[in-house]
Amino acid sequence: MWDEDLETSVVPPIGWRSDSPKVTGQHIHKTWLSANGRTAYGVIRFKLPMPVSEDLALWGFLREMRRTEGEATLLEKFFDASLPGLRFVAEGGKYKVRTNLTVRGFHGWCVYAGTVRSEPVMPTELQTAIAAREATRPGRPNVSAIPPSAGPQ
Repeated sequence: MWDEDLETSVVPPIGWRSDSPKVTGQHIHKTWLSANGRTAYGVIRFKLPMPVSEDLALWGFLREMRRTEGEATLLEKFFDASLPGLRFVAEGGKYKVRTNLTVRGFHGWCVYAGTVRSEPVMPTELQTAIAAREATRPGRPNVSAIPPSAGPQ
């Protein structure tokens, strides 16, 4: 479903509950939680002062994670041309997030599958969150790329 605030096509897992959005002047963060609250699917849309690389946006993400959770450790990262953007795994004081990060102009998006570090990972829930993350499409669709015959009939 299209989420105007996030400017993203989001795919919340069926039966997961929406958490209260977190909004500042620089970002909006929406999360959907599994029934037990141990696993999350989330999308963060953030503003950039200027167009920057994914690496610089990742640095800002980790800085904010460190501020809010007390720590931020980057465990893994690599560029994926299919996003295009970075895939990374990071641990904060409370959460471990498996994230797709993309930037376009003055905006960026982090789409993640997260788990609570102090709780056992529920593999089925994590796979559900990862599937939602992979189906999420940040940014407005390129309407001009749709052939005329593919439009409404």
